[in-house]
Amino acid sequence: MSVCLSDSVAVWVASRRRGLLMGVVCCLCVVVQAGWARAQTEEDDRAKELLRTFADEFVELSPGTDPFPPRLAYGRMADRPGTPVVLPRSFKIGTVEVPQNLWEEVMGHNPSRWKGPRNSVEMLSFDDAVEFCHRITQRLRDEELIAANELVRLPTEVEWEYAARAGGTGDYTFGNDLELLDDHAWHTGNAAGNDPPVAAKLANAWGLYDVHGYLWEWCLPTDDASDPPGVDRPEWANGFTDDNGVLRGGSWKDRAVELRLAVRRQVPRSTRDDAVGLRCVLVPERGAQPVKGFEPTDQNRVVPTGRHVEWLWNQGEFTEGPVAIEEGEVLFSDIGDRTLRIETSSGKVTVAREPSGRGNGMAAMPDGRIAVAEGANTGGGRRISIGRIGQEFETLAESLDGKRFNSPNDLVADQHGGVYFTDPRYVGDEPRELEAEAVYYVSPTGEVSLATDDVTKPNGIVLSPDGTTAYVADHAPDGPRTLLKFQVTDEHRLINPQVLFDFGTSRGIDGMAVNERGEIFATAGGGDEAGIYVFSGEGRALAFIPTPGAPTNCTFGRGSEAAVLYITGEGPKPTDPAEPRRYGIGRIDLRP
Repeated sequence: MSVCLSDSVAVWVASRRRGLLMGVVCCLCVVVQAGWARAQTEEDDRAKELLRTFADEFVELSPGTDPFPPRLAYGRMADRPGTPVVLPRSFKIGTVEVPQNLWEEVMGHNPSRWKGPRNSVEMLSFDDAVEFCHRITQRLRDEELIAANELVRLPTEVEWEYAARAGGTGDYTFGNDLELLDDHAWHTGNAAGNDPPVAAKLANAWGLYDVHGYLWEWCLPTDDASDPPGVDRPEWANGFTDDNGVLRGGSWKDRAVELRLAVRRQVPRSTRDDAVGLRCVLVPERGAQPVKGFEPTDQNRVVPTGRHVEWLWNQGEFTEGPVAIEEGEVLFSDIGDRTLRIETSSGKVTVAREPSGRGNGMAAMPDGRIAVAEGANTGGGRRISIGRIGQEFETLAESLDGKRFNSPNDLVADQHGGVYFTDPRYVGDEPRELEAEAVYYVSPTGEVSLATDDVTKPNGIVLSPDGTTAYVADHAPDGPRTLLKFQVTDEHRLINPQVLFDFGTSRGIDGMAVNERGEIFATAGGGDEAGIYVFSGEGRALAFIPTPGAPTNCTFGRGSEAAVLYITGEGPKPTDPAEPRRYGIGRIDLRP
């Protein structure tokens, strides 16, 4: 009996010890896991801080606004003139060269000979530099430190020299006085290696450090497609091949003469040297540029610095015809047969009207009702309807002299309570009853009259703020793609047509909006040319706003959002190539 008791006690003691041991092990595991989690969190925080610092070290240069001149005498030296270049849009450039701690975080290694966390990274080829730009673009997008349509890349030579000169015309950013060179640059006379951290010398007038000396900087060649349109390669720059890369700025290994702003070196792209590094620019995705012949003259006034299109919703089939009905609320068409409403503060989208008669363009009337251009094809009303959301829409007009409209496309209300509307036929198998594709006027009581048939295929239409001028988009797939200006008569006729701009073979204008200044915001272009084309009332090109896909129409908000432009059209490309491209609605805040 005592033996059994002793055995039981022994078993109990052993079990107890095992339990204590397991408890200790579990505690240790918890401690280790907590420590690992803390270390991982600290590492993540450190990485985010490096990325945030990099994003914050860009400075925006806005050619055409003080203190940034619109032109650059590219390649200017004392012994030869520069090539005149007009920079049509702003860009952001790093104030410092890429440091080693950031390179190591993004690329996973540090190739530099002269080690230091905030020293400029060196020993990298042209292709290494390009790969870094690709990777850090994705990291910055993932952390939402840059916009989804922005990317990091190497500067073009034009961008590099424009930023380095900082408005100056001398051989150096500080002029031609070589006694000032030591204050601005590391060169063979004052450096024994790439030992100093970035920004140890004086910056130029626009805040860029080390544009002279320290490290040569990789650049995209002069005639790269990213350069402003019309930039020709100077004669002295001939001989560039795809196997070569371009270096600018000089290095710590070079004499003062090699540090002049116009000096360039062509070297093999595979070159890796402890005197070669990189500086980056941050720009909208490459290719976002207006059609040929559209040269913005007032970009930075129309589009405040740092503004871009924000996409709000992207689940439509073919969105069109936005109209603001009150502050914070915009209606828009999904032409598959529904009208949608978006609450602009939350981005919430709901169905406002279904079916919609294939409603396309819409206009808010003085009495609060909504006029709709209902098109042709299955379910299409082929009429101008009018009503209030939540109530039945009635026919305001559907024919001229007993002949049904072709396919009402877009419309605009005048100060008398009538509407001008365009009546082309793009789709629909219904027999056409009207020969002309024209613009008509419908009075408040429904009487229809011809406004003009001096167009081929009218699409978007808007009026000037005083109602005396109409702007019509003539948009024929195999004909004119122009912006037309008409004088409005008291009898609601549109006369004296004038071509303000010709889009040639590019996708012409769809819908339009007009702001309080009488400036025209036109949706046009496809692919790389897709965007909002802004014109003065006389047709002068003012600004270009890239959109993620082909835009279809636009409108301004109401109240405090009167300078917020809402845009319908193709949304961003899906990340999965197998996914279809969707349509939706976005906006850009143009308030100063």
